[in-house]
Amino acid sequence: MTELTPRVFVDFDGTITRIDVGNSFFRKFGDERASLKAVAKWKAGELSGSDLLIEEAKHVSVSREGAIAFCSTCELDPGFKAFFSFCNEQGIELKILSDGLDFYISEILEQNDLSVIPYYSNKAKFNSHSLEVELPYASECHKCANCKGYQILTQTGPDDLIVYVGNGFSDRCAVQYADIVFAKDELLKYCEENNITYFPFSDFNEVLSRFSAILKSGRFKKRHRAELKRREAYLAE
Repeated sequence: MTELTPRVFVDFDGTITRIDVGNSFFRKFGDERASLKAVAKWKAGELSGSDLLIEEAKHVSVSREGAIAFCSTCELDPGFKAFFSFCNEQGIELKILSDGLDFYISEILEQNDLSVIPYYSNKAKFNSHSLEVELPYASECHKCANCKGYQILTQTGPDDLIVYVGNGFSDRCAVQYADIVFAKDELLKYCEENNITYFPFSDFNEVLSRFSAILKSGRFKKRHRAELKRREAYLAE
């Protein structure tokens, strides 16, 4: 019988939600051309994650009320509620890690009766029709404004089995330290290119099916490369 404790971390934009809410928000209420250009620079390593978010935010023109109204158009992955319920029933802690903004995460969770889920994200401050961002979890990571890898390292211990579910570019730091990875879209490609073991998925119904089977088998263990990465990070502090 394993003594490892599964801890589940899940990306928000494009993973829990059907669309990338942050990208859609900045395209709709900001300068789409400037946003696309900034994202391209970020992916090329020419712009930090923090600078990307600040650059996109400075073009936004919308009231908080208008931004909240936008959230009502954003749907969840159809299987996420069932996956969360399963984790809850099993006594497995689930947290959301996002490089996006708190206002739409909290609003969408509330609209779907999921406000009990803890989340870690960047913060939005609305001033009339403009937007400022605050970075409460800024770290030494150049890639991210809120580094999910850093969050995992600071929120887990040696007896935890780290499970990560994600889809995008901002999930790269997280999967370095995860023992079990569920990936789709850009993250799946990244895992393949970097020889990171993963389970592909298209929705949370597939994640639930695979994860419940893994737990039922009892044959889960730490991923060796992830454990080494975590150890290296701890020693470097």
